[in-house]
Amino acid sequence: MANKNSKASNATQNPVTSEYSKMQTKFEAYTGSEPYLFISYSHKDTETVYPILDALHDKKYRIWYDDSCEIGNDFRDELRQRIKNCSAVILFVSDNSMNSPFCGMEIIVARENNKDLFPVYLDSKASVPPAFEILLATKHHSTTENMDKLMKALVRDLPPEAMDRLTLDEEGRLEKCEDNGQSIDVDEGVRIICSGAFKDKKQLRHITLPKSLEEIEAEAFRGCHNLESITIPNKTTRIGESAFRDCVNLKSLTIGNDKIKIGERAFENCAKLEQIQLPAGLTELYGGVFNSCKNLKFIELPSNLTIIGENAFSDCIDLENISIPEAVTKLDDLAFNGCVKLTSIDLPIGLRKIGKSAFKNCCSLSEISIPVTVVNISDAPFRGCKNLKTINVAPKNMHFKSEPNKRGGNDFVLFNKNKSTLIAYPANSREVQYDIPDSVTVISDWAFCDSKKLNRVTMPDSVIEIGEGAFSNCALLDEIEIPDSVVKIDDCAFRGCVNLDTVIIPDSVTDMGWGIFDGCEKKVVVYCNEGSFAQEYCRRNGIKEARITENKDN
Repeated sequence: MANKNSKASNATQNPVTSEYSKMQTKFEAYTGSEPYLFISYSHKDTETVYPILDALHDKKYRIWYDDSCEIGNDFRDELRQRIKNCSAVILFVSDNSMNSPFCGMEIIVARENNKDLFPVYLDSKASVPPAFEILLATKHHSTTENMDKLMKALVRDLPPEAMDRLTLDEEGRLEKCEDNGQSIDVDEGVRIICSGAFKDKKQLRHITLPKSLEEIEAEAFRGCHNLESITIPNKTTRIGESAFRDCVNLKSLTIGNDKIKIGERAFENCAKLEQIQLPAGLTELYGGVFNSCKNLKFIELPSNLTIIGENAFSDCIDLENISIPEAVTKLDDLAFNGCVKLTSIDLPIGLRKIGKSAFKNCCSLSEISIPVTVVNISDAPFRGCKNLKTINVAPKNMHFKSEPNKRGGNDFVLFNKNKSTLIAYPANSREVQYDIPDSVTVISDWAFCDSKKLNRVTMPDSVIEIGEGAFSNCALLDEIEIPDSVVKIDDCAFRGCVNLDTVIIPDSVTDMGWGIFDGCEKKVVVYCNEGSFAQEYCRRNGIKEARITENKDN
């Protein structure tokens, strides 16, 4: 908190003087309860010492020093108490201080109380009594160098908790924190914590935010690796983008304001976050807000939530189940990407959109039901869902339908309503063969990816386009014939089909993407006509090719 004992910049107010000099400091000795530095010096050295104290004060250290030249047992007792309560002792070493009984007593008391001692040599030739030589040997600063260098050395070595941590402006904006203290109470009256104010304060473990706080700006606490918990005051209406990103030891989060807006990636990579209390009135979780919160096993989402943003829970690898509130209408792209332990999820009646790759790599998910209200399903919603056995669409849905992949079977395949687009095939279906319906014109991106048991696919001559990664990682697929209706085979269509040895591609194909046969190019032979686009593609990419007539002869 700000030093409540600092004077105004006008040094004539409450001047501090010495009987040995008219030199003044621009601040009063600190008398509060927070950590401070004790200054041991001879009053005969004030003209040299006081400018250094002023420089330390400018660096926002809390400082106690004696300016009274008092004597007597009562004053000695006060000195002992001040040393006992301080964080560290700065000793200004000179012939004057080494001959002072007070400085000698202060050195001994500091030693008895296990206080760190920081000698600053006013005179490198000062004679140090033998009894003190060992105590002064470990740390050594000298004023023979310039002031800037001395300050840098002291700031590097002095305990950070003795520094005033916060820089405030007159409008209640906390602009920056200047040290790595472990515990901070932010003053009441602070309205805004500015961008990057506490960024990368890696020693910060505990912070208490004031009731007056209205806004936390972008990256305000980003990279505070040891911050353990945070409670956002009820008056706070905005948490900026990446505000607590990379707070990897943050375990507990409480937010109270129903009208709060939480910026994108606000808590991304808070890897140990496991307890989250969100306000009931929260209506939107923006993109990446809890991305890579790897310890999160459970979260109760607010009842008024309407949108779960892009990557909101991506890579929450311990999240096992989640109940989506009835008010949610949109799951954005990659919303639950990489939630590898997610075994079940109930999609609410009222949901209208499932974004691109919304459940990508949810490899424990075995079944999912699409409610009647869904009108938009983007590409590859279940890419990498290796254990998905069935996709059920509510019968009265006007835009999508599901049908068994075999007569009387229980493994349902996802289509658009008129079955012109095959959207997703359940990767963990037990069937080894699938006949694509002759209504299908487009096989969507990643539609059959990771179908490990699939050995044969027959493709009707209605198909025009095979999407990106459509058959990626179909490990048992060994042969496929592309009908002469197909015009486009997109990127990575057969990537990782390690047993694929025969692909027949007709002249109708005039658009072939990159990496179509990555991972299977050493085994696969593409049968195509002389001069065809497929032949040119194979030669350009080092793929074995042969004539279609040769295949027929075999």
